[in-house]
Amino acid sequence: MIKRIKSKFIIFAFFLCVLNLYAYNPPAGGENLFGISSPTQLTSASSAAGGAFFDVTPASIAFNPALPAFEQRIMLDAGYTALFASKDPDDEKFASAFQGGLLVPTKWGVGAAEMYGAVIPFYEMQVGKSFNLKMSASRDVTEKLAVGIGLTNGYFYGYNTDFMVAADLGFVYNAGDFMGLKNLRYGISLQNLGKTYTNTTVWGIKGKEADFFPGIAALRIGAAATVFESELFSGAFSLDMTIPSAQNFILDAGLQFMYRNFLKLSGAWQYNAREVIEGSESWLPSLGITFKFMLNSKDSAFMKEKGWQESEAAITGAWKKMYENINALSGGVTLKLGMKDTEAPEIKLFDE
Repeated sequence: MIKRIKSKFIIFAFFLCVLNLYAYNPPAGGENLFGISSPTQLTSASSAAGGAFFDVTPASIAFNPALPAFEQRIMLDAGYTALFASKDPDDEKFASAFQGGLLVPTKWGVGAAEMYGAVIPFYEMQVGKSFNLKMSASRDVTEKLAVGIGLTNGYFYGYNTDFMVAADLGFVYNAGDFMGLKNLRYGISLQNLGKTYTNTTVWGIKGKEADFFPGIAALRIGAAATVFESELFSGAFSLDMTIPSAQNFILDAGLQFMYRNFLKLSGAWQYNAREVIEGSESWLPSLGITFKFMLNSKDSAFMKEKGWQESEAAITGAWKKMYENINALSGGVTLKLGMKDTEAPEIKLFDE
């Protein structure tokens, strides 16, 4: 009797899983709504661990709200992506995605905010039109562990109107050096806890109107580390797994090479199981290049007062073949005000 009940329960559970998988129908690119609007997003391999070299920007909260917790400097970033369709049934040729944000450390923690915009009407990638604001608050619990919480608000239009309100939770752990790997990090985030876009008329990967996107309760688990390091060159990797709504499997792999902390080459590759099954995914990686340089503002009284006489800037460009007939070209800039504090505080006792 018990065996029969167990068998029926297993069959019922399997039937529910099949129904859930069948109902899953986001637009192509819908799970990557916050990962296409800048070159750093296109080439960071959606890393919940902060990317291969742990190069965190305000936009990093798209993957894990805990990532900014270890940052000491105010940051600004901006990015723009132009998408081109070589062939489209609706004769759409051009689309855009853009973003801009701010990261501010305080004595209580680190706050970050990023605005995302997308106007993508392609038949092959009908993400639609939306404006989204992500905000996060994060804090280091120990020298190795950080936690964060985020909130996403969004407005969708053009293909019906809808809104999004959802929370994110995240953790980052720096394990240090391990078995030849340097700066080994682990990241875990649980995203889109709430309402995502459910009332749209965009085209899904199954060739009919999409049900919802991005996926609710998306679990993202990632790891990253430096593989080799010398005076001239260094190399690092990142690897992430994402499970949106318990109905898909997405694998992101990233590889980065650095020359003298000045020139960085980035490559990222994504495997989206459901898009591959439906014949949507491109198998080509994204490629990017970043130039870092210093800004000297010693003659500015305001910058000197703030301790920003020297700041770090980075300019990035990237390319990715999104789908068979869609290519993306992206450019962006990041500014980190001031220099990172690498010296321990000096403590004096009894006026010595």
